[in-house]
Amino acid sequence: MSSPARLAAVLAPALLAAALLGAGTAGAQTEPAQTSSGSAGSATDAGFDFGGSQPIEISADNGIEWNRDSKTYVAHGNAVASQGNTEIHADMLVAYYSAGTSQIDRVLAEGSVKIMNPTQTAYGDRADYDHARRLLVMTGSALKIVDPNQTVTARDAFEYWQDQDALVAKGDVKVVKTDGTAIDGDRVTSYFHKNADTGKREPFQVKAEGHVRIDTGKETVTCDRAVYDPATEIAVLTGNVVMTQNQNVFKGARAEIDMKKGISRLMPAPGARVISTIHPKQGNKPSTNPAPSAAPSSSSNAGAVALDTVAPQPAANP
Repeated sequence: MSSPARLAAVLAPALLAAALLGAGTAGAQTEPAQTSSGSAGSATDAGFDFGGSQPIEISADNGIEWNRDSKTYVAHGNAVASQGNTEIHADMLVAYYSAGTSQIDRVLAEGSVKIMNPTQTAYGDRADYDHARRLLVMTGSALKIVDPNQTVTARDAFEYWQDQDALVAKGDVKVVKTDGTAIDGDRVTSYFHKNADTGKREPFQVKAEGHVRIDTGKETVTCDRAVYDPATEIAVLTGNVVMTQNQNVFKGARAEIDMKKGISRLMPAPGARVISTIHPKQGNKPSTNPAPSAAPSSSSNAGAVALDTVAPQPAANP
């Protein structure tokens, strides 16, 4: 498999379960655009749905205080709120409820916050759930999400938009997989929906934006934006795309990587050309037929370079 195809294969699973993230407090967030007609009805499969049908259990070492005037429940000391298969742990939990009802409108967790479900654990200093916006935002100085396949860190916040079933990451986002692959970006967004056949929640689009860098240890790619579609298995990299493997460098405006068909293509900006710099391996006998440079053609992909997805074989000795 060629360098670009290998990078796409890494990009897909690394980003799929990566992010809860955003920036600032809940009130400062901009709702992510819904980019598919797929239902977001599976949002409740992923976490809290305060005011929903499942009961909420709150416990604490140092007691629970109920304030009728402020309409709050406050749990102090190793406080835990659980609903379904999700738990929030914190030094203090505050639940705000509506007058005349038991519906919880907001939950605030402060100090050593940990949000757990069967597959992920998120760590931070503060978590704020707004029921009206159905938005969970987690902030702190050492934000981290851990699952069996990777660890995600971010500078600014973790964010989960429940109705859009969207997980967003902002601020020096870094995804480190168990195989050592690292993915960096300013923002990572994953959109999910429920598979009608299996009933399981799965991603239908993953985006990484801003100073995107993917490092597998053998090759790197940098670009402004990367979008992956799990259904088609196509990754599209745009904006100042630079692919590097050893000393070989490929530069263009857009890369399309079809992992299902095993085809990778690097294309230039309008009126420009792709640039590739390929260094022969040291010790190999130079070929008498030098490789042709990329040249524009009459097709709509003028200037594009199709990158082979099969490792090159040694040339026969003349």
